Amino acid sequence: MGALQCKCLNCRAGLEFDPPSQNWKCDYCFSEFTKEQLDAVHDIEEKEEYEEEQPELDVYHCNSCGAELLADDTTSATFCLYCKNPTIIKTRFTGRFRPRYLIPFFLTKEQAQGLYRKWIGKKLFAPTEFKLKEEIEKITGVYAPFWLFDCRTNGSLQGQGTQVRTWVQGDYQYTQTRFFRVVRRGTAEYQKVPVDASKKLDDSLMQLIEPYNYKDLRDFSKQYMSGFMAERYDVESGEAINVAKQRVEQYTEKRLRETIGGYTSYHDTNSDIALQNSEESYAMLPVYLLVNKYKGKDHLFMINGQTGKVVGEAPVSKLKQLRLAGIIFAATWLLAVFGGAFFG
Repeated sequence: MGALQCKCLNCRAGLEFDPPSQNWKCDYCFSEFTKEQLDAVHDIEEKEEYEEEQPELDVYHCNSCGAELLADDTTSATFCLYCKNPTIIKTRFTGRFRPRYLIPFFLTKEQAQGLYRKWIGKKLFAPTEFKLKEEIEKITGVYAPFWLFDCRTNGSLQGQGTQVRTWVQGDYQYTQTRFFRVVRRGTAEYQKVPVDASKKLDDSLMQLIEPYNYKDLRDFSKQYMSGFMAERYDVESGEAINVAKQRVEQYTEKRLRETIGGYTSYHDTNSDIALQNSEESYAMLPVYLLVNKYKGKDHLFMINGQTGKVVGEAPVSKLKQLRLAGIIFAATWLLAVFGGAFFG
């Protein structure tokens, strides 16, 4: 009925991907399998699925307990609410929605929770509920959709530079200012410039958890989804290219500007960066995500599931600020009133 699950080759229970070993483990019989072992038995015909466009499903059935569950139109991997088994909605990974690449998780959920505890522990004025054990346990591993762009830029930068020389002769100080027209031209090639392909995720935070190390980039396999959530893209590549274009233009302009030196001052007068020969690939990249609510507003915390880089938003609790201010005021007042008695 549109769902796929990695099954244990021994007891047929659901398998989960284990980031430290990069293998699949069974929590019931404690068996462990490599990707090659699973491929040999299941013989998943992924190439055929890529070519076949299947209908969308908002309802799917858990293969373990048979429960009928709902998912929104971008959820691609999830958990059964009843038996907790990981389930992959395979129709969400077919046709144009089948990713080309994937970077698997390298951090466990427990490691992600530890990083969050360390991060939130430094936020003295963060709301108390952000630090509760039951909130920390809500951290979820999600494969986030990205477009990766390969492209080439051709750019030019023009500006004005000055060289200022000052010297003293006799009773006079002299200043000489020379003006120069500065021109730089160059080309640059970029590979796999990432652009967040989900409207649900905050673009600025998604950029902050970069970079990903592409040495771990692998051909996509649905087996890596087991044990994690996954989102299908809802930002088309034609829209995402505008973000990629802006980023590579900034990179190219910065690189051209870094070649300018030897001037007392410099300022740009004109820049022209053109994007050429762009090609996109659809990929899934690992993110640990926690959404905390405070006074009706969502506050996101993210961890790069490969590198462990942490970014997040923590609101300030006015009550905690007032309490600290009260303690400081009381301590200052006591010191002022009784200071003579203490130190006399």
